[in-house]
Amino acid sequence: MPSIITGHTDNAGEVMGVHGGEGAMLWARLATGAHLYGDWDGIEWVAFEPGGRAGLHTHSHTEEIWFILRGTAEIELDGERYFVEPGSIVITPLHSQHALWNTGTERIEYVVIEVFPPEITSKLPSRRPTEEPQNAITAEGAFR
Repeated sequence: MPSIITGHTDNAGEVMGVHGGEGAMLWARLATGAHLYGDWDGIEWVAFEPGGRAGLHTHSHTEEIWFILRGTAEIELDGERYFVEPGSIVITPLHSQHALWNTGTERIEYVVIEVFPPEITSKLPSRRPTEEPQNAITAEGAFR
């Protein structure tokens, strides 16, 4: 299977009031679990302008790893508040409650990697990468 570019932040959608939050969340799914053999669900890029927030919510089928790229925020994780900045890693285990508030003066941007825990993986069919054509589309939109 050839390596390909599957997504870009220029394709971000705008989601209003995500999980009961405030403002618009910019969201782009960059890749899905169908691109590799591992038991993961997807890689996403997320951004909130100052004052924006994702409301408190729980994931029942994935765990998340967030890597903060730009900006500052407060994270609530299972009732505790934490300050995050570029370079911070946030891990949200299965069934944890979490929320994010952009408390800074600039946009916060972060990458989310969603993975399946063993209790979910054991119920999934075996995985293999999607069969991509030999002439995959590059980031510029041209065939190689």
